[in-house]
Amino acid sequence: MLKHYFKVAFRSISNDKGYSFVNVIGLAVATACCLLLVFWVRFELSFEDCYPYSERIYKVLKIENRTDGKHYSSYFRPPIINELQNAFPEIEAATYISHEMLPFNKESDEKGVDGIMADYTKANIDFLKIFFYEYVEGSPESVQKNRGCIMSEETAKKFFGKNSAIGQTVVFGTGGGVSCTIEAVVKMPENTQVRFDILDPSGRSFGGIQYIMLKENVKLSSEKITQIEDFLSTMNETEDKLALQPIKDIHLNSHESLSVNTSWETYGDKKQIYLFSLAAFLILVIAVINYVNTSIARAMSRMKEVGLRKVSGSTRNQLIIRFLSETFIISFVAVFVALFFVKFLFPDFSEIMGNEVPLLLDAGTVLITFVFCIIVSLLSGGYAAFYLSSFNPIRALKGGSQTGSRETFRKALVGFQFFLSISILICTILMYRQINGLFNADTGVDKNNIIVLESNLWYGADEFIQIIKKENPNVIDATIASSPPYNSTWGYSGVSWAGSSEDVKSMEFTQIFCDYHYANTFGLEVIAGEFIPPGLTWWQYSEDKSYNIVINEAFQKVMGEENPLGITVSYGWGQKGKIIGVVKDFNFKPLREKITPLIISFNPESSSTVYVKTTGRDKKATLDYVLQKYKEMKPDHASTPVMYHTVEDDFNKMYEVELRTAKILAIFSVISLLLSLMGIISMVSFMIEKRTKEIAIRKINGAGLFDIIRLFLKEFSQLALISSIVAIPLCYYIMNLWLESYLYRISLSWWIFLGIPALILLIIACVISIQIYLTTRHNPAEALKTE
Repeated sequence: MLKHYFKVAFRSISNDKGYSFVNVIGLAVATACCLLLVFWVRFELSFEDCYPYSERIYKVLKIENRTDGKHYSSYFRPPIINELQNAFPEIEAATYISHEMLPFNKESDEKGVDGIMADYTKANIDFLKIFFYEYVEGSPESVQKNRGCIMSEETAKKFFGKNSAIGQTVVFGTGGGVSCTIEAVVKMPENTQVRFDILDPSGRSFGGIQYIMLKENVKLSSEKITQIEDFLSTMNETEDKLALQPIKDIHLNSHESLSVNTSWETYGDKKQIYLFSLAAFLILVIAVINYVNTSIARAMSRMKEVGLRKVSGSTRNQLIIRFLSETFIISFVAVFVALFFVKFLFPDFSEIMGNEVPLLLDAGTVLITFVFCIIVSLLSGGYAAFYLSSFNPIRALKGGSQTGSRETFRKALVGFQFFLSISILICTILMYRQINGLFNADTGVDKNNIIVLESNLWYGADEFIQIIKKENPNVIDATIASSPPYNSTWGYSGVSWAGSSEDVKSMEFTQIFCDYHYANTFGLEVIAGEFIPPGLTWWQYSEDKSYNIVINEAFQKVMGEENPLGITVSYGWGQKGKIIGVVKDFNFKPLREKITPLIISFNPESSSTVYVKTTGRDKKATLDYVLQKYKEMKPDHASTPVMYHTVEDDFNKMYEVELRTAKILAIFSVISLLLSLMGIISMVSFMIEKRTKEIAIRKINGAGLFDIIRLFLKEFSQLALISSIVAIPLCYYIMNLWLESYLYRISLSWWIFLGIPALILLIIACVISIQIYLTTRHNPAEALKTE
């Protein structure tokens, strides 16, 4: 019987090749989108599953209550894990992790050979008890016995190629630098926050990220958790608290102030998972609606088939199985085609998502694919199967129909398609405009044509700057600083001045260390006093004026002083300096954050990044000149790879989440629009096919082409109008809510809300016009001859 069902289903599909093709492609594209998202979501949710004791591992956080809210940090200086382990016997192992990007050379390299930048990570020996990796060479026992280092497999290939890394030594610097003898090579999992290139488990560090592992079967009571939270107050007078974050929560559930992607940590975004999953689901819904609509439309031509089968003794359940088997075949083919799409698109998809998501064709993938096939079959074919099997056999054989309510349902589905397409396009375009606005917003900072050079110049920076300005006409100015004026996050509390309130001391103040070129390089506007002057000294030779500061307008508002110049401020680590200038407020943090109080001061020992402002002409030649001149200024670093990028690169990194969201939604919006058009085209084709005689009669009676087009377009216009009336206010509300998280935001232009529905209707009008034109070209007498 089952064989008969599939045989008849194949025959039915082959008789309607055009509609079957539309349904297969539509379902395949939608299923491919869903499968890509499923692979990515599986990867995002799998972080830290690579460690057998992940349920017992916690990251230690410090929480500081300040006037402007709670502040989270994960870096402790000095480490506190030893004290924690001694105080709480429930802790089996504890380690710190300290990262530093350093240029390493092989010990056998000749002088002058460029080194390789690597993440040098220091930890204690407990690291090997907490975190387990797949060892390609060596073992944890040999690492511990010989006090050696571990290298990741990828890094080992960079240094040694196909040769063994065991026993090899890599070095950084000379005379007191870092020397690492490799005793093991491990395969680094993609789904972990704990990453390194070179690990020294016997390294000493004055600070780092802290991890603990509880003993087996230990559950912390609420009393014990409270004791851990208050642990810092038992060591010194502080109101700061500790918190334990399960390691599996780090990737997706870290506080936004901690979720900063680095070369060794990659954070996810739960909002993206929800948003992309919703978008993929909506695409699947559009494809399913296409199938249901074509099935209902084709039902008119299959009524006699149903009537004959019922008269011949077929039960309703048998008919349901017969139609579901047809749907299952289409779904199976669609899912099979979708897997080819996934295989082909996966590399590009991984690149857009910003991580190396593994394409696992394992048992889980097979199960997911099979489940998708069943779900798609039930969603797309379920309604049609129950609908077709419900026909009255006598009425069906007479050619009658019972499609009144079905026609209403079909129109509702088409209207819902319009609604989804309009909504997705409006939201995508507004998101793109917002992202573009972030890159071009007037933030009070000149960001154009600036090279960012990671340097070791410090006190020699001014000489370097003067030389490149003098020798190269494409260099406008340059500065050395601790951070740029568009992404500065380093700060502290405890700032005070004569007459300041106690609340101010718990407020966080951001600080930027720089030289006197900073304002001119980035175009900062000094509105009172002066900027940092030239000729300052630092450290043991410094004068009082070297500690003077420049503040922003937000700082001045907190002070409540009309003229703050000359007021002495205590800041940093007991330092005192007079306010010598005020700069106009500028966005020194990402544009989703408000402008807060800022201190700008001189400190060459904390400034290591050089920002070179250029004219934008001869970019390649200018960059080569700057890098070569830097090599000449630092001959002792001739073998050190020079790290550089641009301010544009920084912005791409800062707004990586927004850029990824915009890209994915743009792709999904195009797919949703194309799927909707495919469904509408097939519907129009079927309507025209079934109304060929009507069109012929109207043409004979004098109806023109535009009269017939207007007849068909009227129905779709009404559906588009109703859908637009629902979609426009909903999109306005959603986008207005989304924009609230940004300090800088675009205006919600009315033409976008009206233009998108008009554009979609115009496209549909063109499709209907073309199809009707092709139909009306035939002789109407030929159409009237056919049954």
